[in-house]
Amino acid sequence: PYKKLVTDMKKKIVIFSGAGMSQESGLPTFRGEGGIWESINPEKVADYKAWYCGRRPDCKERRQAVLDFINPIRRQILSLNPNEAHYVTARLEKGFDVTVITQNGDDFHQRAGSTKVIHLHGEALKNASTLHPYIPLEIDPENPDIRIGDKAPDGSQIRPYVIFFNEDLQYDIWKSAVQAIREADMMVIVGCSLKVSPAAEMVEELSEEASLVVIDPADPPFPIKRTYAHLKLPASKGMKIMEETLLEQIKLE
Repeated sequence: PYKKLVTDMKKKIVIFSGAGMSQESGLPTFRGEGGIWESINPEKVADYKAWYCGRRPDCKERRQAVLDFINPIRRQILSLNPNEAHYVTARLEKGFDVTVITQNGDDFHQRAGSTKVIHLHGEALKNASTLHPYIPLEIDPENPDIRIGDKAPDGSQIRPYVIFFNEDLQYDIWKSAVQAIREADMMVIVGCSLKVSPAAEMVEELSEEASLVVIDPADPPFPIKRTYAHLKLPASKGMKIMEETLLEQIKLE
């Protein structure tokens, strides 16, 4: 009974991570200076219409362009490892009820040990069928590439289990993320530009009583309409400070 009481009393923390967190593992960011979208047109490799191209005579080529983009990213994720920011996030579960909401498609949070991870934009290391894009299918890590002609169990072409541009977020995942933020005592935004909608509006779901911390070397692109603390640091350094501060808070309590 005592252990259950302690568990029930744990403060709820949401860690909202963006590309800046995984950048320290070696993955490039998508937006901002030096981001992938500076040199690649997302409409050609990451847009809904690039994959769902109907009877266009060049549909096969358009889909191949998407796969030529996603397959190397998959291989890169598999070759890299979580960084200290991911491990700090996982360690926080020892003293807090932590939910990770991430815009990233990599599996670094899980590999670092986090047990509650919500992927807003899908998972790059999973497949889906073209007919049922919101049902994840496992991949073979030894052979992660998708090829034109690869079929899902329903007979349709296999596609990546990611949310394309102009494709709706998966409703139950979105709902779970919003609920976690509404229930949180603290939200920590790490390495996220807050430029991507609708994720950019998720801060507004945080209660007035909850604390908000932003960890990013850059200023937010637009004013956050509430009080918050800003650690202008890379993800790992900022998360280490958060860990030390929160552990001290537990001692004081």
